[in-house]
Amino acid sequence: MKSDREAHKLASTAGLLLLDAMVFHEVLAKMDTKIPTISSILVERNLKRALEEAWSYILHEIDYEPIFDMALRILRSLPATPLVNNALKELLSLAYDIASSHVLLKHDLFGRIYHQLLLGKLVKYYATYYTSIPAARLLARLLVNLPSPLRLDRIPPLYGDEELRVVDFACGSGTLLSALYKEIDVKHRLDSEEPMIEEMHRYLLERGIWGFDVLHHAVHLASTVLFLHNPSSVAISRLYVLRLEKRGDKCYLGSIDFLADRTLRKEMLLEGGELESAERVSVRFKEGEEVKLPDFHICIMNPPFTRSVGGNLLFGALPKEQRRELQKRLSKLLRDLGISGIGQAGLGAVFVFLADKYLRVGGRMGLVLPRAILSGVSWEKVREKLLRDYHIEYIITSYEGGDNWNFSENTSLSEILLVARKIDGGDNRNVTFFVNLWRKPRNELEAIHIGSQLVELYGAAKLYDIENSNASPYSIKMHGRKIGEVYSAQIGDVNIGRYNFFAQAELNRTVVLLRNGIVYLPTKGIVGRIPITSLSNLGAEIGPDRRQVHNAYTVETLREDHLYKAIWGHDPKKINTISQSPNAGLEARDAASARSLWEKSAKMLVIERGWLTTYKVLSIFLGESVLSNVWWPVKVEDHYGKILSLWLNSTLGILLLSSSAEVTRGPWVSFKKAELENSLVLDITRLEDQQIEDLLDRFDELSKAEFKPLPEEFRDPEARRELDNLFNEVLGIEHDLDPLYQLLSVDPMITSKPLS
Repeated sequence: MKSDREAHKLASTAGLLLLDAMVFHEVLAKMDTKIPTISSILVERNLKRALEEAWSYILHEIDYEPIFDMALRILRSLPATPLVNNALKELLSLAYDIASSHVLLKHDLFGRIYHQLLLGKLVKYYATYYTSIPAARLLARLLVNLPSPLRLDRIPPLYGDEELRVVDFACGSGTLLSALYKEIDVKHRLDSEEPMIEEMHRYLLERGIWGFDVLHHAVHLASTVLFLHNPSSVAISRLYVLRLEKRGDKCYLGSIDFLADRTLRKEMLLEGGELESAERVSVRFKEGEEVKLPDFHICIMNPPFTRSVGGNLLFGALPKEQRRELQKRLSKLLRDLGISGIGQAGLGAVFVFLADKYLRVGGRMGLVLPRAILSGVSWEKVREKLLRDYHIEYIITSYEGGDNWNFSENTSLSEILLVARKIDGGDNRNVTFFVNLWRKPRNELEAIHIGSQLVELYGAAKLYDIENSNASPYSIKMHGRKIGEVYSAQIGDVNIGRYNFFAQAELNRTVVLLRNGIVYLPTKGIVGRIPITSLSNLGAEIGPDRRQVHNAYTVETLREDHLYKAIWGHDPKKINTISQSPNAGLEARDAASARSLWEKSAKMLVIERGWLTTYKVLSIFLGESVLSNVWWPVKVEDHYGKILSLWLNSTLGILLLSSSAEVTRGPWVSFKKAELENSLVLDITRLEDQQIEDLLDRFDELSKAEFKPLPEEFRDPEARRELDNLFNEVLGIEHDLDPLYQLLSVDPMITSKPLS
């Protein structure tokens, strides 16, 4: 069944490429009388032969090879049967209707259909998650309309004193480049006294817009969608299909090759993307064996996301031996450039460094990235690069809930839109706007509306400062309804995710201030101060990860004779109290390794990853030391462990812990070892003896209290309110936490549901 579905998708994609070429054919027929129209072809008895003859003529006499070469090869592979003839007739009729509609021609129709037809394995191994059209338009609107030296009132358009050049190093079907084209076109019409639409179109396609990808059929569609914005003659195209393979003794890495050298050589082009020169009107690559990549003023991109861990899918579409060779070459290239280690974050991190290499100072990048970039340990070098050499202007995050954490199609993983301007060294003290969308734009008009609001905010960052307890967030409204919030922050921490874990600005303000020991309540303001320190400063030692435990032990049903015990898995029905007992036994695979690892076992545990919507407690305490596969053992003195396990389940403790989380898909979060060691907790060493005694006296009672799932607990707090009241009393906070309960009970990062 699965192979049948994949075959159906493959046939559908081939049909889409044929339809794409047919629409282009009809547009060309209006410009060249020697090309038969669709109407004249439809009266032929043998439609297959008529199309083959027409497309051969176009290829040999007019060109447009990026569009017609693949379509002609598909056509020639089809049998000459009545069934095929009837199918071609239906496609031709549909192409005629599309070509007759100026509205459809100017929209990314084929790209949208293509995204729905993506082959499962291509999605998995090439990481072809294409940007949604509204998200692309929102990103493009910011890149073109934010303050910059961009001048679009003339031809050629200028960025400062240079001709404008934009690039997408992973262009796919051209959705992002198409959105950028539209924004440039609109601004040119608005800024120019006498707009020169055809001249701007010709400049953009021949010299201004550059795109690269490793999928021939995707670039085929990208070429078409850009051309169809204004079907007038152009001489060359800057869209290239690159090799991703080992060919002979040489490994080709697609766009990543440009990290080593800005020269595009003919052998780097994929067969079928290797186009010869022509003097005629064409959408054809420039003559010559080599092309030197220039620097660019705008880079817009949704880079591949595949990672080198968890199944090792890097270059996963290739045969195993080739994949290994390409991975070796990539590792060596990154080492030579001094950026080794970023491969664990995936190819997305590599593409960020690629964009940086070719971006002019003063230029902007607009990227669609996994939300993990904001806090993931493997992304740290990327964040350091951005914080050092860029002004991060906007971070746009979706909190719509359900499966809508994304800006790409065919995924439900959490993503962000990031806009950053390259700066010329010096201390970067610029302010970042955090845009928390409770509902994503549904179409391009909504994206334009939101983008325009964000552009207008650009010079007013101080009004929305998240660290100012008297500042309010900006409300994004659509159709008279609030659909998100915007606030600003001067990022002073390499873990950027600490500024926007929650959807609601007031919760994030509470977290930011709490990290400085300030207790803030939205309806009261600042109500107290508490001592804060890192877990490592309390002498905590974080135990082994699940891979180490699996390598050293086998898991068994718990017996009395087990020397090594564990908390194995997470059953929400059973893990509803802070106090727990071992639920599994461990047998040593290797005695020496098992003994060594057991030294890091602990009585206190903290979640390693989890779905916050169903979890009830985030830290537990046992009467004996254990290891785990889904909890981190945290080795501390017993009285510290008891107090910390209470604290990490209090509302303030949960807020602080959330600021160390790495977000994968909404409430599905993880806590990496390095981040957990540096996570902030109550500083027990600064408490008075009586305060410590008061907390320990209540431990037995509160550790046995049954908690509900977090959304329910915050909606109707019982055990958690009792726990919070204890810490409030001990720490001298004279206000209940009801305002926080109210916000947390509806926040999508807790409930996974959209804010109403």
